[in-house]
Amino acid sequence: MRLNTAYLGVAAAMLFAGCATSSAVNQSRDPIMLMMSDGSQLRYERDIRVISAAVPGTPVGLWPALNAEYMTLNLPVTQRDSSEYALAAQNAQFNGRFGDGPVSRVVDCGLTPLAAPRANAYKVWITVVSQLQPAASGSVLRTSVTAKAQDPNSSSSAIQCGSTGALEADIARALGGSTSN
Repeated sequence: MRLNTAYLGVAAAMLFAGCATSSAVNQSRDPIMLMMSDGSQLRYERDIRVISAAVPGTPVGLWPALNAEYMTLNLPVTQRDSSEYALAAQNAQFNGRFGDGPVSRVVDCGLTPLAAPRANAYKVWITVVSQLQPAASGSVLRTSVTAKAQDPNSSSSAIQCGSTGALEADIARALGGSTSN
């Protein structure tokens, strides 16, 4: 499946808008709309943080490892653009656990009234976007994680969650790098 050109333009702007600080934040809190190749839209209304990591190797050499890491993390790839070395896993659903640990290790959704992490008690949908870019020495991996959660015992609407940075760091480590944030 190939990422839509419009998606790449918005994703590139999202991923690289804050290169000096290696994070892009939607300062104005205006909605950011990503157009997907299947015609669907992905809408972000909260801050989007992009974490950069220096990784050894070329994008073409690291591309198989990035794809494999998404599989290892149980992140089903919904969009892939091999020419731009970009992957997206949209709305991967988790219930209390992410890999060998609690979901709260990778996303922060606040606390329940009983002071337990909502991410561990709620149904959580995580969206991850990663892209490899060539750099003077090796490559740069840029990853963004967004999430929403909903109480399975309530009809209330889903809440937005923030990334803890752990998932971005896990992906970078799997490719031999470390995050700069």
